[in-house]
Amino acid sequence: MSSRPDLLNHTNGKPKVSVILIDWGVRESFHSVHYLNRQTVNRDDYELIWVEFYDRKPAGLRQMAATSTGRAPLLDKWVVLGNPDDCLFHKHRLYNVGLLVAAGDICVICDSDAIFSPNFMDKLIDAFADTPRTVVHVDEVRNVSQAFYPFNYPALDDIIGEGCINWQNGTTLGLNNSPDMLHHANYGACMAARRRDLLAIGGADEHLDYLGYVCGPYEMTFRLLNYGCVERWLRDEYLYHTWHPNQYGWNTDYQGPHDGMHMSLLALESRATFRVKPWLQNPWVARAGRRRGLEPDQLLGPINQRPEPSWKVGAQPRQLPDRVYWIERDYYGFDIFHHAGTWYALRSGSGPLNLQKKQGGLYRALWQAPSMQELHDRLPIDRERWEKQVSSAWLPARLWRKIRSQPLNRLPGRVVRKVQRLVASRPC
Repeated sequence: MSSRPDLLNHTNGKPKVSVILIDWGVRESFHSVHYLNRQTVNRDDYELIWVEFYDRKPAGLRQMAATSTGRAPLLDKWVVLGNPDDCLFHKHRLYNVGLLVAAGDICVICDSDAIFSPNFMDKLIDAFADTPRTVVHVDEVRNVSQAFYPFNYPALDDIIGEGCINWQNGTTLGLNNSPDMLHHANYGACMAARRRDLLAIGGADEHLDYLGYVCGPYEMTFRLLNYGCVERWLRDEYLYHTWHPNQYGWNTDYQGPHDGMHMSLLALESRATFRVKPWLQNPWVARAGRRRGLEPDQLLGPINQRPEPSWKVGAQPRQLPDRVYWIERDYYGFDIFHHAGTWYALRSGSGPLNLQKKQGGLYRALWQAPSMQELHDRLPIDRERWEKQVSSAWLPARLWRKIRSQPLNRLPGRVVRKVQRLVASRPC
């Protein structure tokens, strides 16, 4: 497998924000570039980077790349990786290339066929001014009506009208006190973080589990939280998305191991194990450190010279990997695991699921089910009693539970705040 990379580079100066938009030979409309060029902030404050996985340069994007508004081009950087068609796409490689060529202090990875309001960029910049060490997410309003396909620049009021599937009470389903925000909010729609933090955690993980459709910037979100960043969702700004073929819910692309609702098992595992670094780090990210963005032409040679035989169509494993994923820690007193299509639970404190002990029937208490929801339903949970027990526990025991449930590098400041709150809450 060999690549034929190509690029366009118009960026001058030092923008505050780099917006990374990716494609893997599927985008029919490039309206995201249209909306992102109509923001309330100065166009010099941000750059738009488009990264294509295959050897594809569609006419619509070529026209935008050759057009400018005032001093800035519609598209600042365009990197075409030039992978052959017999190679499965890896979005995380696209994220890493975008991150490496980005010149902004803040990097935004977002849906490349979304609609953005004119205030989008302003709200993001304000969020980082308010909370410097944060990872920001913006949820996406989705409409499944085919009336907007091919894309016809609908009004936002039309998108939240007939055909909208996740808008209620003036917000999205995921942000409306959802009992399952992890799946109801769109963690893959838009994520922003400081470039130095993204490089510090090793960039996007290029493990084979993320090959194809089941992937997303949220895996970096979870590791950024382990690194000490704070997760923040904007509550007054949204992306908007209209129907197109092969979208979420009807997608037929290759899919790596996921939880049944298209959240990667490997990404979920990082939440439970507090992992910061990727399983498989991009070699160029490893060498980049925290330096300012590379010139795109500095990547062309390495991209062209790096074969990826495991990405070739047909080279992927036909069965789920024979490994245990630790998915959730201390779920009402239980740790949740996944192995080979089956979900398991042990009492918290039992350690990782041991396959030899499981196969030998050596666990005194082990629960299993074909799905996460069925496993949750089978667990002997008395939620009211558990919550009361946790809230009334002796202060050192409560602190130990908090310590055990968080990565070590997040503890110092958080422990101080927890101690202060717990002491203040004790009756006199």
